Amino acid sequence: MPDILHEVPIAGTPEKIYQAITEQNGLRAWWTTGASAQPKVGTVSEFLFYDGQIRMKIKVDEISPDHIAWSPQEGVPDWGGTRITWDMTPGDNGGTKLLFGHRDFASYEGSYAYSNFNWGWYLSSLKAYIESGVGKPHTGAAGT
Repeated sequence: MPDILHEVPIAGTPEKIYQAITEQNGLRAWWTTGASAQPKVGTVSEFLFYDGQIRMKIKVDEISPDHIAWSPQEGVPDWGGTRITWDMTPGDNGGTKLLFGHRDFASYEGSYAYSNFNWGWYLSSLKAYIESGVGKPHTGAAGT
């Protein structure tokens, strides 16, 4: 099964990256301003794009200071059965190496290429947010 994999060196601590990936305000700063999330296993986070036309629900499966795992529950049709992982290890010069995976796509068809491109974009936004304090989140969500 195809996986999307990205390795991102970030000049920031694992703690800061962890907060950006798990906490609502962090997610709103780099992914989508329409994020509703809690950093707790078993919770289902919601992410809105394009004035709520795209509504993703993603369950938090695992959460620790160096590893986070999610499973999409609703939203992009071919994300069902996939899992999203975030692993942080020490990087160069006191930074962090983020290993991102969106795993177990059924095929390379459907949204695979689009998702790969978009994850690259948003991981760059995450990196910018950690390193400069300013990310590039999607801002077309309902209520923003």
